[in-house]
Amino acid sequence: MSLGLAVRRLIPQSFKNFLRQRTLPWRIARLVSPHLPAAVCVDVGASYYPHTKWLVFLNSPKTHWLAVEPNEANIGYIKSWAWPCKVSACTTGLSREGGPQTLYVTNVDTGSSLLPPEITASMQHRVTNPGYFFPVTEKKIETLTLVQALAGLPASAPVFVKLDTQGTELSILQGAETLFQAWRIVGIEMESTLLAQPVMRGSGKFWQACEYLEAQGFELLHLKPIAAVGRMGRVRAGRNTYLNECDAVFALRRDVVAQLPVEYRAGLLAFYLTYQLYEEALSVLERDAGVAEFLRSQGCRLGELLPMLHAAA
Repeated sequence: MSLGLAVRRLIPQSFKNFLRQRTLPWRIARLVSPHLPAAVCVDVGASYYPHTKWLVFLNSPKTHWLAVEPNEANIGYIKSWAWPCKVSACTTGLSREGGPQTLYVTNVDTGSSLLPPEITASMQHRVTNPGYFFPVTEKKIETLTLVQALAGLPASAPVFVKLDTQGTELSILQGAETLFQAWRIVGIEMESTLLAQPVMRGSGKFWQACEYLEAQGFELLHLKPIAAVGRMGRVRAGRNTYLNECDAVFALRRDVVAQLPVEYRAGLLAFYLTYQLYEEALSVLERDAGVAEFLRSQGCRLGELLPMLHAAA
């Protein structure tokens, strides 16, 4: 253990929270979150903790948060939910078509997927710990489509989706065609493989996700490439390994969302703030009088928010 990590572990969590709540994202969330319109946030693959990067939505009392995780034991945190938003759980897995599917339960269950693991010849020299995947147990499970999972949640609210499902992220989105046709989905964060031959056979690739989502009126906003862990079991500073996957953030283009109700445009603003795209957020408030007036009418102090965004942009 490094000295820095050892020191950080000695700092009380209450003091860490005190410092965190004085950062710019938290200060912005305090100004914006209470005044946002209704939104539906779907965290697909919600094991162990909520997607706290989506702080602006978690802090909004009008957000409906859906935690999707087939392993119910991994979402016990919702029993002590402390965020202002409303939360519910879906303990059925998602797939493109819904219905019965085979779940491939890997030796370490966080690698489990509806896709079977396969270490191809091109990957054999890279996968130094096959025990993470094997032995694999096959299990028959029922699944829902994303559309079915949203049943019972506000049907007119914009939808924001985060997906981490070990290779099936794109196929889940492809099964939600009716949501795209109705412009219901406004923002997406998804994990996507960058490998020529993914370890989970049939995984949707990043370029395929870009192609599909651009056809639906989306643009890529942010990309976090993730390098493979080295042979020593860690990523070392100054040492390159091959790119394994990425976290990609997409949102409806501004010309598309301009045709939608003000609640959707305000939701896009919140999504920009989530990813600290402060120039994009600032341009919404400067160019879309409807969004500015909506937030003002809900009690948002734009006189405080705008200087913050100008300083951060």
